[in-house]
Amino acid sequence: MFVGHYAAAFAGRAASVAVPLWVLFFGVQFVDFLWAGFILTGIEEARVVDGFVEASNLDLHHMPYTHSLVGSLFWSVIFAAGYVLIARPQNWKLAALLTGGAVFSHWLTDLIVHVPDLPLVYGEPKVGFGLWRSLLWSQALEVTILLAGTIWFVRRTVPNGIVGRLSPWLLLGVLLVMQLVSHLPAEELPSIQAFAVQALIAFTVPVLIAALVDATRAAKP
Repeated sequence: MFVGHYAAAFAGRAASVAVPLWVLFFGVQFVDFLWAGFILTGIEEARVVDGFVEASNLDLHHMPYTHSLVGSLFWSVIFAAGYVLIARPQNWKLAALLTGGAVFSHWLTDLIVHVPDLPLVYGEPKVGFGLWRSLLWSQALEVTILLAGTIWFVRRTVPNGIVGRLSPWLLLGVLLVMQLVSHLPAEELPSIQAFAVQALIAFTVPVLIAALVDATRAAKP
């Protein structure tokens, strides 16, 4: 899953002002940031295989540290603790719940689309409901939950001027374009290392735009 992860970030910010949207955008993709770094350093392994499943060319055969159930819980705690220690939010318990929940939501949403490549601990057994086997249904799910999260966020916040009116829709548009581009046919598939670099860029751009949204919208009084 890619843009569908951001639905949880929008929902978290709509539910509470305790954590900025950009932090939640970073949180929902935190384990994928780590995954890309672990691929580049050889800690985890994957392959780009043309047509591996209908909606993904990634054979994610070894990623126990970032995408196991236990690993995801670990990184959720680390991210939440790091945010609380650095940001010192007034309601630290709620902030920890939101940030940790954002990170763990990644594993839950991946579970829906991945083929069985998500370890529970390390190695077998691996789980995944396999919605990636259908391009139509997997993309319909991602876009639907992303739209729902965006609309809820917009209804729970108010714009600070014209930029604030446009910024969430700009963010949504960028995400949808990135999702579309990620499924366009390519003459030559990238290496897994090149894919990891591209992924780091793709994960960073929405975080930066989310910071703009934070600066131009406020919670409803």
